[in-house]
Amino acid sequence: MYPKESERLEFKETLGEWREIVTTLGAMANKKGGKVVVGLTDKGEPLELNFPTKSLDDIVNKIKQNTDPQLYPSVNPITFGPGEVLEIEVKESDYKPVFAFDKAFIRVGATNQKMSASEIRETIKRYDLPKFDEQSSGEAFKTTPLDKKLIKALGASYLDVLKNLHLLTGSTLTNAGYLCLCAKNTKYDNAHIKVGRFKEDSMSVFLDQKELDCNLVSAVKESVDFIKKNTRLAFEFTGEPEHKEKWEYPITAIREALTNALVHRDYNDPGNIQVRIFDGRLEVWSPGLLPKELSVQNLETENRSIPRNKLLYKFFKHVKLIEGWGSGFKRMIEGCQDYGCPKPLFEEKAGALVISFFPIGKNEGDGVTEKVTEKVTEKVTEKVTENQRQLLEKLDRNPSITINELADVLDLSEKSVKENIDKLKRKGLLERIGPDKGGYWKVL
Repeated sequence: MYPKESERLEFKETLGEWREIVTTLGAMANKKGGKVVVGLTDKGEPLELNFPTKSLDDIVNKIKQNTDPQLYPSVNPITFGPGEVLEIEVKESDYKPVFAFDKAFIRVGATNQKMSASEIRETIKRYDLPKFDEQSSGEAFKTTPLDKKLIKALGASYLDVLKNLHLLTGSTLTNAGYLCLCAKNTKYDNAHIKVGRFKEDSMSVFLDQKELDCNLVSAVKESVDFIKKNTRLAFEFTGEPEHKEKWEYPITAIREALTNALVHRDYNDPGNIQVRIFDGRLEVWSPGLLPKELSVQNLETENRSIPRNKLLYKFFKHVKLIEGWGSGFKRMIEGCQDYGCPKPLFEEKAGALVISFFPIGKNEGDGVTEKVTEKVTEKVTEKVTENQRQLLEKLDRNPSITINELADVLDLSEKSVKENIDKLKRKGLLERIGPDKGGYWKVL
């Protein structure tokens, strides 16, 4: 049993009330933190609901996309009577005020009260902290074990370089300085990179794994070395005396994805950058969603640089690991196509940007179909039209996509989209969870 609703506890009946959930979590983060429990009436009576994994990913993304600074909730489904409840919990934020839908609320008793302009100004003054990479690491430059090769590569005037790039403040390294220069990162576990090779197509069995605790610059090379060790190599004979190595995956494009992740990830997120290698794909997971100005749909056409970590960005540019024109995603796509691989797949899942690469020799679209349409089996394909198959793929990739967005992406009329959705529902291939506004689609 749960106690009554309070300053740190609120009940919601369904995830259809997601806007109210986001607002409440923002208000709690501006006070002492708290928990929203979904699946209970106002009186705390269970409604016997179940929460599929896709619905958990969806609510996490909605919370992150609609809060500023972004909140990273703990989301846990718990068996409660014959069904489940979903506990969504946030801690008190270190970066106040937290805005939800561009408005700031604070928890007062069991209610959310909108903060006044003067309250917002006072809160900003009190909690105005620099970005993560700009903050002091507390580590002294002279006593911290550093990467000697990297320091040497900066030249004789390396101290001036570090000060000009704000990696060094006085005699102390900033977080950016520590992460870029340390010989071994013993301070921030979430800045380690986790790399793994899995058996077949699931994460249930590891064939090889490693956690990289070196500095961020060295991490690029060490990640690529692990990838080469755990993927196949062929030789291309060109008629020249020396044959040409041809890796299974486009290493240059993957290196771009790794560099992008290291520079642009959210270091306030406790998760790690991960490289997951399966039999038919390679995934790079980067904690944190895209900036609001970008979306996975326009990454191929939009070339804009919006660095989340400006000091890391400047250092990586200084050592020529990035160009700084916002063209990284485009280079990944072109790198795959030039190499003979399908275009990479860009997704936002569970609060992370996920880039999936597919091996050389696959036809364009094979990787996406293999990755996204696991539920759209051969049996299903025989039962649906091409438009319906594409519709299922889009809904499986983005369960919260709107009718209008589907019409634009598929080049169909909204009427045609609605008719095809109705047919898929009657065939038992698609289900709507929750209300029209705030619900989501589930591919069966």
